[in-house]
Amino acid sequence: MAIRFDKDTRRATNGPMIFFSDPSAEISISDEIRGAIESRLSFYAYRMPGDMIMSFGSSEGVVEGIGQAGFVIAPFLPGNPYLTIPYKSPGKNQLLSANDLNESISPFPSHSTTKEEHENEITAIKKALLKTEGGKIVAARAILIQRRIDIGATFCELCRNHPEALVFCFSTPLTGCWIGASPELLLESASDGIKTMALAGTRKAGSQECWDIKNIEEQSMVTEYIKGIMQKHNLHTETSPTFNKIAGKVEHICTPLTAISRTPLTPDTLSAILHDLSPTPALCGTPREVALEIINENEHFKRGCYGGFCGPYRSPSDFTFYVNLRSALTEESAMSLFAGGGITLLSEPEAEWEETQIKSTTLLDSIHFEN
Repeated sequence: MAIRFDKDTRRATNGPMIFFSDPSAEISISDEIRGAIESRLSFYAYRMPGDMIMSFGSSEGVVEGIGQAGFVIAPFLPGNPYLTIPYKSPGKNQLLSANDLNESISPFPSHSTTKEEHENEITAIKKALLKTEGGKIVAARAILIQRRIDIGATFCELCRNHPEALVFCFSTPLTGCWIGASPELLLESASDGIKTMALAGTRKAGSQECWDIKNIEEQSMVTEYIKGIMQKHNLHTETSPTFNKIAGKVEHICTPLTAISRTPLTPDTLSAILHDLSPTPALCGTPREVALEIINENEHFKRGCYGGFCGPYRSPSDFTFYVNLRSALTEESAMSLFAGGGITLLSEPEAEWEETQIKSTTLLDSIHFEN
């Protein structure tokens, strides 16, 4: 996908750089991504759902927290810091480096998850759910590809193949380089508050039968969890009609929600809401503390940024964050895709394995390899 720069908004660094589709252009977003990687800059690229506009920006580093305008990256574990690739460089003394943390936020997995490992995790989850008398916990797996990936070309292919997803790519010394196409909105500013969605339940796209009890139950857990978080923060929640949301070769049950705020949000209140909301039961489980413990004990890899969120932030009244899923962590000559599914007492291991296989096609069908 070739593009041209909008001359009024192009900057050498510290974006945002805005692009418009233009097949005759000589400059492509692929070149910008490749250049940022070669220069070891922190960078982001994204295309909002339904848009023809792509944004790119780069910086010499990242800052901690939410508050400065830029591209926000949040890891899966709620205790890890939020990071922002700033639109404008704040000065080197404010920038974080890899040495500021004890370890990488996103260590690369050692191997692909085997079918036996995945089944063992499901068994452990079911045992835990019996003790809590229900709930759900997400079992994820890593799929390693030992080849050099063309990140820029893959980003453009994802934009073509998934017009209704947030297509994103970002890289920092603290997170590594991630790329994905997410169908799941976590939180977005609205005129009178914030918007979100409960997205759970998975089956092949275009299925004609009614949703089964397992998927309906899973969706209800996510919806009620989100309502509870909004109520905790004194937000009145309104629910829109549920519909089937297509995401590549699968579809999900989607329930849009709007939370009304009586007072303007601040960076601190927004951060507090996000801390309670993410990771949601759709990516982690409920009860959340039990889910986090089981995931830590049974998965052979650290999720890093998978299951966290990312997106542009300009102010507490102007932001859009999507869940980091249908995504992969890349290295110089390898890529690790991540895929997961919600496990309840009604889950069958074979069906759950097949679900993660189908979800992984979001990236597998769009990968461009370097020669």
